[in-house]
Amino acid sequence: MFIFVPIIGLMLLSLGCQNQGPEQENVQQKQTQEISQQELTASVPELTELHEVVYPLWHNAFHEKDYDLIKELLPKVESLSAKLDEAKLPGILRDKQEAWNQGKESLASSVQKLKEAVKEDDMKAMLKQVESFHSAYERLVRIIRPLVPELEAFHKELYKLYHYYTPEYNLEKIKMAVQDMQDKIIPLKEAQLPERLAEKQEEFENSVMELDKRLNELAKALKWDSKEKVMEAVEKVHAAYQKTELLFD
Repeated sequence: MFIFVPIIGLMLLSLGCQNQGPEQENVQQKQTQEISQQELTASVPELTELHEVVYPLWHNAFHEKDYDLIKELLPKVESLSAKLDEAKLPGILRDKQEAWNQGKESLASSVQKLKEAVKEDDMKAMLKQVESFHSAYERLVRIIRPLVPELEAFHKELYKLYHYYTPEYNLEKIKMAVQDMQDKIIPLKEAQLPERLAEKQEEFENSVMELDKRLNELAKALKWDSKEKVMEAVEKVHAAYQKTELLFD
């Protein structure tokens, strides 16, 4: 009898483990999921590689009207552009996907037209399409390059909060992320826009003040220990960040 009871207990425990539903397993997987540095880095290596051919094409071939150099560089333009077309944005840039896709379409179109101009040996068209290619490249760079490093630093913490910690409602990590965001918003409130965007400085500062306000509301909501209030406050912080970022679109 004394042996039988432990055995029954073990059997019931084993049965309980086997009956774990897929939903519970998914929650456990989420809780152990790690966020890679690559996912948090606003960079596309293939775009950097493309600059290897953009530079001589623009600064040498275009400005010196070196048509032979344009023809010589074309195969590299095609191969690196094709490689970029297959590249994926890191998770932190997921909100830029639509603009990124449109930018890649413009780049691909300019490459195709450049090929046609080279085939027809149309010098005027070659220069026009090199210029279009360079402009399309610059637009792609602007999509992923943070204009305000302080805003990007804040966004890294918000990304973890919004896409990982809040969906799984990991309260400990939510609190840590909010503290990190409160640290990051201090230099953000002092940030100065580049000279070409100076006219937007006041609007930017007002947006950051709104972001700070929503972040403080989130910090207060955490003290209520109410999941509903916290989730609602996180959404408001995210919306305030998006409003700030839209100033640069």
